[in-house]
Amino acid sequence: MNISLAIGIIFLAGAAGGKVARMVRLPSVTGNLLAGVLIGPSVLGLVGTDVIYALSPINELALGVIALSIGAELHWKTMKILAKDAVKVFFVEALLALFLVFGALYLFGLPFRYAFILGVISIATAPGAIIACIRETPTKGDFSKLLLSVVALDNLFAITVFAISISFMQVSLSAIDTANTSAILMASRDLGLALLKGIIAGIFLIITASKATSDKRILVSVLGALLITVGLSNHMATPALLAAITAGAVYSNFSTKPQRISRSLMSVEDPILLVFLTLAGAKLDLSVLPVVGQIGLVYITARFLAKLVGSRIGTSFTAFPVSWKRNLGRALTPQAGVAIGLAIIAEQKAIFEPDTIMPVVLAAVVVFELIGPVLVRKALCDTEAA
Repeated sequence: MNISLAIGIIFLAGAAGGKVARMVRLPSVTGNLLAGVLIGPSVLGLVGTDVIYALSPINELALGVIALSIGAELHWKTMKILAKDAVKVFFVEALLALFLVFGALYLFGLPFRYAFILGVISIATAPGAIIACIRETPTKGDFSKLLLSVVALDNLFAITVFAISISFMQVSLSAIDTANTSAILMASRDLGLALLKGIIAGIFLIITASKATSDKRILVSVLGALLITVGLSNHMATPALLAAITAGAVYSNFSTKPQRISRSLMSVEDPILLVFLTLAGAKLDLSVLPVVGQIGLVYITARFLAKLVGSRIGTSFTAFPVSWKRNLGRALTPQAGVAIGLAIIAEQKAIFEPDTIMPVVLAAVVVFELIGPVLVRKALCDTEAA
């Protein structure tokens, strides 16, 4: 199919899906995703797999914008009141997700390395869907800031533990005597390069924001720097999302004009998110649901319980309002881009067989991306009404 035609279909289908969703009191993101499923290969096939693959740069740009926005939320002066408590919540729910999903899958019969890497992936939370819901359901309090802080910590932790775990697993296939040293060096190199690229991009953004005469004039520079950062990271097989989050955090904390980048992105974020979410829906292969069967059900159930119970336990150590404690867990259920990205990376490694990690993650994404945004909006509305 002609790429221009495909993009036009994606735009209109996503917009129509969002409109219909709002008419029936659902989040727009749910409509975007369902529209994507409808036009994708699983249903009507208006947008084929080849087109979805050809449009992967849009996904990379969208994930970069999302990660940059999350990093920009990690502003110390804004976060310092919530930081200590946010870390408590993150620590409990992330570790519970890791060990509950890993333990359940391992007891179910999965090999150790498969169960563990799926446990790591289960920590990741979908920032795109959550950001879209927050913008559609703005809150006056700090609940959304807490939510984004925990999401950022979740994804940082998942990406970091994933990189370290993969390095150890890969090296363990070779010489056992040098496994520990080689794995540590490989993981440290990958994480260090990602942080370095993020710091350099952040410094570039600081300089750009200070020199530009208007917000509109820096948009091209921001998108260019973001694409180069993500592209270099993918080319060097280092965590691209970690680099983008680092860039956002560096810019937000050291710039004299910390809001300028966010303002410049406002004009393009909505269409980028719409295409990203509609494409995410088109990618969902509904045929994987019966294929993964019990393994997928174990993963989905264990992750859902871990997010709900872990957040409730974590918030019990804080002075947060009761409505926050009751709703934070459900707001952390969406899972999509980050988890899919980690699953793709895992299956590219020789330590995993093809089509073993991805079907489980895709089945979870189908479920969590359809019910997750509904739960996020309900959580936002409940905390606002309380």
